[in-house]
Amino acid sequence: MGLKELNEKRGDLLQEMRSIVDGAKAEKRSMNEEENTRVEAITAELDNIDRSLRNEERAASLLGKEDKNVVNAGASEQRAARDIVADMVRLRENRANENTVSGVGNIVPIEFSQDIIKKVTELSGILQRISIVNSKGIYKQIVQNDSYKITAGWTDEIAEITASAAKFTTLEIGHHKLASLVKMSLELINQNEFDVVSEFMSQMTLDFSIKAESAIISGDGSGKPYGLTTSGTAYTLTAAAITADDIIKIFHTLKANYHPNANWLMSNDTLCRIRLLKDSTGQYLFHQNEMTGGYVGTILGKPVLISECMDNIADTKNPILFGDYARAYKANLNPDMTLQILNEKYAEFGMRGILGILWLDGRPVNPEAYVKVTVDVG
Repeated sequence: MGLKELNEKRGDLLQEMRSIVDGAKAEKRSMNEEENTRVEAITAELDNIDRSLRNEERAASLLGKEDKNVVNAGASEQRAARDIVADMVRLRENRANENTVSGVGNIVPIEFSQDIIKKVTELSGILQRISIVNSKGIYKQIVQNDSYKITAGWTDEIAEITASAAKFTTLEIGHHKLASLVKMSLELINQNEFDVVSEFMSQMTLDFSIKAESAIISGDGSGKPYGLTTSGTAYTLTAAAITADDIIKIFHTLKANYHPNANWLMSNDTLCRIRLLKDSTGQYLFHQNEMTGGYVGTILGKPVLISECMDNIADTKNPILFGDYARAYKANLNPDMTLQILNEKYAEFGMRGILGILWLDGRPVNPEAYVKVTVDVG
């Protein structure tokens, strides 16, 4: 059944329900058992139609198609998620299946919150390159114990094969709460020319992305993920400066099997210093080219990512990471973030709140997959 037919069926059912309810009211009586049963059946059928309308609209959107024959009866279910949220913020209307607790707030459509999660990931270079699972509960990562590695060996004919004892550790990666509460005045919200949804979505996703990236790089595990700087293969700079020789040594500190997908990660200030470095033939180590995907160029043939969440070069800091982050780090990002509109909490101030909560945890799982540079001037 297409969108047009679904909407026509929905309109017929609503009309039938209205006739039953109005008939009982006109006779000043409660609905009888047969009427109650029919209303319950209509309600269940409407729920199924509404679900089908949402799925058909989503499929049409993904396929780049538009159905111009949709009638007005089901229009509210087929609006873009952004338009629905804008109406909820401005309290223009309430729709079935979108409210949670009357007078407290609304949970916005799941498509909208998923769009925020997608944009948060896209805004961060490191989030795009680590390994991410989308578990709603605790994710268990199996890690090999370095003291009990599986080994192989050449064996003579009719000779005993040397056994290796395998031992693994289980790391539990749950969720930490990254929250943002936006308060907006009613005067601002009710200005039709102001795209309130785009504005708070833009600012919220940007700060979510920055905070998540910062934690994945240098988080201490206290109420937030463990960062890459809490582990890794160590390389130490003995001065608050870096040389061309250091860059070459850092490159070769990483085991060769991790080189194919290795990236440099550093701050803009650190990259500025490295761009001035030359090799023994007078050639610059850094090469700026037409690379895409967030990279700004290459050092010794490996792509460079910039993050302002990375330390600058200074004593006790970690200014450079180099490695294969997908094999080095595992994050657990809950696909169902919480995004709620608070209608009453700030009503006495003439304001409305928008609460967003992202659930994220992560930790390094393979220290040999990347190099962590530390400055120690002694």
